[in-house]
Amino acid sequence: MLKLKFQSLGRQALLAVMIVLPLVFLTYFPISPRPFKEIEIITRLYQAEVLNNHEKAITQLRMLLDYYPQRVDWLERLAFHELEQGQLEEAAADFQRAWQADAISDEGLFALIQTLFDLGEVTRAVEFALILGEKAESSPEYFPKLMEIFQKADRWDLANQTAQRWVIVQPKNTQAVWNAALFRSYQDPEEAIRLLTPLSGGRGKEARQAASLLEALETAQENPDPAYQRVVIGQRLGELGYWDVAEQAFSEAVSLTPNYAEGWALLAEARQNLGKDGYPDLRRAFELNPVSDIVQTAMALYWRRQDQPLVALGYLRTLAEKHPDEGRWQVEIGAALAQSGDLIEALHAYRRAVEIEPENAELWRALAIFSALHGFDPQSYTLPAAQRALDLDGNNPASLDTAGFVYLQMGEWKEAEQFLQQALKVDESYAPALLHLGQVYLEMGRTSQAYQPLRRAAESQDAVIALTAQRLLQRYFPDQTIQP
Repeated sequence: MLKLKFQSLGRQALLAVMIVLPLVFLTYFPISPRPFKEIEIITRLYQAEVLNNHEKAITQLRMLLDYYPQRVDWLERLAFHELEQGQLEEAAADFQRAWQADAISDEGLFALIQTLFDLGEVTRAVEFALILGEKAESSPEYFPKLMEIFQKADRWDLANQTAQRWVIVQPKNTQAVWNAALFRSYQDPEEAIRLLTPLSGGRGKEARQAASLLEALETAQENPDPAYQRVVIGQRLGELGYWDVAEQAFSEAVSLTPNYAEGWALLAEARQNLGKDGYPDLRRAFELNPVSDIVQTAMALYWRRQDQPLVALGYLRTLAEKHPDEGRWQVEIGAALAQSGDLIEALHAYRRAVEIEPENAELWRALAIFSALHGFDPQSYTLPAAQRALDLDGNNPASLDTAGFVYLQMGEWKEAEQFLQQALKVDESYAPALLHLGQVYLEMGRTSQAYQPLRRAAESQDAVIALTAQRLLQRYFPDQTIQP
């Protein structure tokens, strides 16, 4: 009797579904002679979306829009599928139709901006970015994304405005404060100092960067020349990895003082770091002042990048003769000699560097890394140099990372791990140590542990470190790769 009762209840439930389901569809779809066909299409749409079959989902949505053109809320959904399918022009058109119908979300609007930018329609992308910017106060997560769009569009005025609006909306957000100061740094150093001073006393990456930039800003303020101020600030921005902002600082410097040779040389350096052709600027710098240390250094770097180390050596040897008490020029000579294939002479140059400045830990680190990379006797050169750097500056993450890297190159994984973990205790965001620790874990077969340090290294401002980490992520974690 109980079984029969359950069977009866089951039939009643099924009957209820059969009655209610058509009513549910009728709620969303008007009565038409084709209700079952449309239900079939909707079913196929949901199946396609569950399976991430974007091509099939596009087909079903277009059929539904033919039946119900008034359902403009489906346009954005269609556009996202088209975007996933690589149909950029169709996606841009449907996102814009959704926008015209006032049926687009902030996420859809930002996707439209990116799609237009990818299609080369920069002006339209900027127009829609301004529209989203008006709404960003309620969705502050879009501020950094919009800043990036404006920077790519070379609209630094709009990027700066966005940064300033962001810090007004979220005055306690350290990233917002940092970006506002970053964009004001070379145009309004006093305002940047005001923003950075409280930030520099905190902890984390932004605090460390703030302290470093603050030092450069205060140094720049000691000289009233606005062009000089921009050069000093731009140099620090470049050291921190913000070459795009540094380029703007140097551009303003040479605009204010067109015969500023060092400004032109540094502008060339910034542009080369951004993948641009900086040689015309470098040539102008050389014509203005061929004996300038900064100009000659920039020339040497340029020719090394062109794989012409022997040309670079001429500039570097001139600099070494001018500054016989500075070991860094011997390091640069050693690097150029190594690039040319002359490793023995390169080693001699690195050793001369530490003989000139035996108390300079940075030079000992350079010798240790060079020796480890090129397989020189670890007991004679590599390990003593790494140890000397630790003796001189053992609390510096760079010295700890150097020791870790040396042991990594030697295949001593446990020792490498210990030093790299110590480096990250001193500075948890130190990108070289993150990369090297990830490499150690891969070598040890602890692949899953390598993901987090490599992921963080891939976000570094150092392009070489970021690219190396991204390639390792692509190889070992293809489903979780961070795009460059």
